[in-house]
Amino acid sequence: MPAPVPPGFTRGPIMFMGPLTEEQPFARMLQSFWDEAGGYGARILIVSTAASDAIHAERFRRWLVAAEVEWVELLRADDRRAAHDPTLVNLVESATGILITDGNPLRFVGLLGGTPVAQSIRRVNARGRVICGVGQGGAVMSQHMVVAADAPAGAESPLTPALIRFAPGLGIVNRMTVDCDGEAGTNIRTHLPRLLTAVAYNPFLIGVALDPDTGVVLYANSILEVFGAGSALIVDGAHIEECNLYDTPLDQPFQIKGVEIHTLAHGDMYSLDAHEVKRPPESEIPQAGYEKYTSF
Repeated sequence: MPAPVPPGFTRGPIMFMGPLTEEQPFARMLQSFWDEAGGYGARILIVSTAASDAIHAERFRRWLVAAEVEWVELLRADDRRAAHDPTLVNLVESATGILITDGNPLRFVGLLGGTPVAQSIRRVNARGRVICGVGQGGAVMSQHMVVAADAPAGAESPLTPALIRFAPGLGIVNRMTVDCDGEAGTNIRTHLPRLLTAVAYNPFLIGVALDPDTGVVLYANSILEVFGAGSALIVDGAHIEECNLYDTPLDQPFQIKGVEIHTLAHGDMYSLDAHEVKRPPESEIPQAGYEKYTSF
């Protein structure tokens, strides 16, 4: 569960980014995180537990150093014993921004789940610090983490109860689940069936999938804002009228009615409370000649 917000504090932004593939969008996306974390005064902790993700973590570190943050550190936790180290907990507590880059969500939560480091990550977000997950690192921030069932590469997935399973994530947010596979972006044939199945199991959830070089940020007022070059797929089960998943065999198709599906682009907003799309306010600044997207 997300940590309770102490009196006098406002919960910090929770950012999810799709895979960062191109150099210019990479800089734009990191600029958004840099802004939320405090700009030049930012103290950034990069959290990664997968050895294969070391190259990506170093790429983020180099960009943040060049952006002249106050400091940037890598949190190294090779086993659960390390995640109980008070030194690492103090490092989390000192950061103004946490960047999760792990490419193996199950390994990540297996090492950090329930440890003092995980608890402190939730606490600092409740006290106003920004938490950001990149690529498959975004999946671990949900309380209900979607784990895709094994399927042949490129195969179209039938809508069956066995399509996904849930695993416990870090619990930074409990109202959203983010489906990440690191490759397909918002490909309808991959993410939509999985997110439909997720909200069928738990209509309280709002499912999200992100194109590469695209992100969403959830603010304390429960408004989700899209930023970046591509699209965000939103699947909301709050208004489900009928679903027979509960009595459908695991390998058989199930029926679901009343799900709301949206594809949103840069600047679009979605209210998790009202369950509706909110358009950005009209700007009086001429847009001709401006880049396709900017930092917010």
